[in-house]
Amino acid sequence: MRQPKAFDLVPFSACPLSRIGQSDQLGYLNCYLTDLGTVTVLIEPYYFDRDYLSEFAAFYGVSSRGYENVCQRWHFFGLDVSRSTLRQLLGGSSRVRQRLQEAYFGFSVIRPISAAPLGRTVLKWYPDHRPASPRNTTPSRPYSVHIGGVPFSVTGLAWQQQDSSVGMCATVGLWSVLHSSAFDDHHSIPTTADITRSAHKTASLGSRVFPSNGLTTHQLAEAIKENHLAPIVLHGDSGKRIPLVNKPGFSRSYFASSCAAFIRSGYPILLGGLLENCGPHAVCAVGFREPTIPHSTHSAVELADGYVEHVYIHDDNLGPSVRFRIEENPTNQVAVLVADPPPPRNGGNAQGPTVTYDRFLPCEIIAAVHDNLRLSPDALFDFGRDVARGLYDVAKQSRTATGQPPPESIWYSARFLKLSRYLSDELPKAALMQSKIVAAARLALCERIAPMSLHIGVVRIALSGADPIVDFLFDTTDGDRDPQIYAHVCYQPEIDRLVHAVASSWNMNLGMPIKAF
Repeated sequence: MRQPKAFDLVPFSACPLSRIGQSDQLGYLNCYLTDLGTVTVLIEPYYFDRDYLSEFAAFYGVSSRGYENVCQRWHFFGLDVSRSTLRQLLGGSSRVRQRLQEAYFGFSVIRPISAAPLGRTVLKWYPDHRPASPRNTTPSRPYSVHIGGVPFSVTGLAWQQQDSSVGMCATVGLWSVLHSSAFDDHHSIPTTADITRSAHKTASLGSRVFPSNGLTTHQLAEAIKENHLAPIVLHGDSGKRIPLVNKPGFSRSYFASSCAAFIRSGYPILLGGLLENCGPHAVCAVGFREPTIPHSTHSAVELADGYVEHVYIHDDNLGPSVRFRIEENPTNQVAVLVADPPPPRNGGNAQGPTVTYDRFLPCEIIAAVHDNLRLSPDALFDFGRDVARGLYDVAKQSRTATGQPPPESIWYSARFLKLSRYLSDELPKAALMQSKIVAAARLALCERIAPMSLHIGVVRIALSGADPIVDFLFDTTDGDRDPQIYAHVCYQPEIDRLVHAVASSWNMNLGMPIKAF
């Protein structure tokens, strides 16, 4: 029988992570926590983790090596936590609890596996110092933990180190995908062992389940379906094949806009491709930074999210929320991800493991979406391009007839949203929070439009990439063949006339007009 142990309070300056071992993941975690300003680590000596217990039952419990079935859980705080502070917290001091919650940076489950000790880990995001082009982390969600019965919370998305006995990089990436905020209200999160079993249920192809040899794209799609979700797989569009994986890579614009479309919708995505000098690899994209739109371009119509510069990646080789820059490979013009960590803060180590990390060339995007979401992002992109071009041509003709200069560039983007989120968040922001206008538009969408699907597709048309002029709302339940447009929400008076002119010239129903101006 195990003997009781006390909570351990360790100064972060004492390098407690070095107790676990030496690896790129531990080095990255040390850099990340240093930059957050971690001061104290509170260690729960015994913690039974659902994910690890599932792995233990599937593999470790029958090993003759005698693995432990209990973990530790480490909590990270940005202030000094003494034994006296801990007693006040557990005694019910609301002042101490509030102070510690404000300084709570997250937790990591430490597994009794020397080769892969870092289990479920959720860390707070770095403060965002660029409000003009904010970081979009919609897939993140709040996680609740208890320390001695006192609740704490941290917002992020779970990451863990690859445990090759139970799941390889794609399995771990899909595990993070299925933690998405998009599924919070009704979705049961599987363990990595559950995912591996699901992938082999109908697509084992003769290979054994444990230890895992990794999952193919088909097996990942089957695992998604076994979890009552729908897989969407996008393949590279460039036509230039990536060596070793023998699949075409992405053009930079299509890759960036596809990532943004899913992530903005709350869906993290699994990226499959080639890690240079290593081989096939898979990572999970969990966020991106909104693009900085150039003031002038040479094109009349532009895909706004094609200018996304940074994505944030959960990479089991490195750690959570690693910042990567999207570049174009000069040799074959395919998208390539290059680790691009921010400058160190709080005395951090500039020579962290991201500095020398190999480039990643993606060739597949795999998303797990709600089963009733049947419309692809490509259908929205195609419509956005065509309608933006139509609006530009109509506006140009009108201006030419009156001797005015041609209009500025028109930009388009696409996303999927719950209807409730569009009404509660997106519409008020686009209408500049003008209460009377928002009220009228909400009433019109609720009372004048036929019942809409739980999730809608939104194609947003904007000027200068930032100022929305019209949203087109799509039914997502009927596929790409003949997508239905419920309504278009106009944010400027003259745009209503332009949309009507485009609809007339196309002889096409562009949905009920809703005025939000």
